[in-house]
Amino acid sequence: METVQAIFTQLGVDSSLAPQFIIVCVVFVLAQFLFLGRLQEVIETREEKTVKLESSADETIEKVSRMKAEYKAKIDETQRKTLKESTEKKQKISQKFTDQYKQAEKEIGAHIDSSRNSFAQEVSGNREKYMAEADSLAQTLVNKILQ
Repeated sequence: METVQAIFTQLGVDSSLAPQFIIVCVVFVLAQFLFLGRLQEVIETREEKTVKLESSADETIEKVSRMKAEYKAKIDETQRKTLKESTEKKQKISQKFTDQYKQAEKEIGAHIDSSRNSFAQEVSGNREKYMAEADSLAQTLVNKILQ
C-alpha cells in the first residue's frame, strides 16, 4: 500500500481527490442523462434503420430479379408468338401466290395447247389444200414439159 501512496504523492494527489471524483461522477451522470443517452438512442436507431434498409434492399433486389425474369419470359413469349404469326402470314402469302402462279400456268398452258391445236389444224388444212394444188401444179408442169 505504501507504493500506491508514493505513486499518488508523486502524481500530486491530495485531499481534493474525493470531491473531484464526486464532481466527475455527477457530471458523468448528468452527461449520460442529458447527452450520452440520447446519443446512444440515435446510434441504435440509425443502426436499426441501416440494417432494416439493408434487408429491404435485399428484398428489393429479389423483387427486381423476379420482375426481370418475368419480363424476359414475356419478351421471349412475345417473340415466339410474333415469329409464329409472321411465319403463318408468310406461308399464307406464299400459298396465295403459288396458287395464282399455278392458275396462270394452267391458263397459259391451255392457251398454248389451244393455239398449237388451232395452228396444227390450220397447217393440216393448208397442207391438204397445197397438196391438192400440188397435184394440179405437177400435172400442169408435166403438160408444159411435154409440149
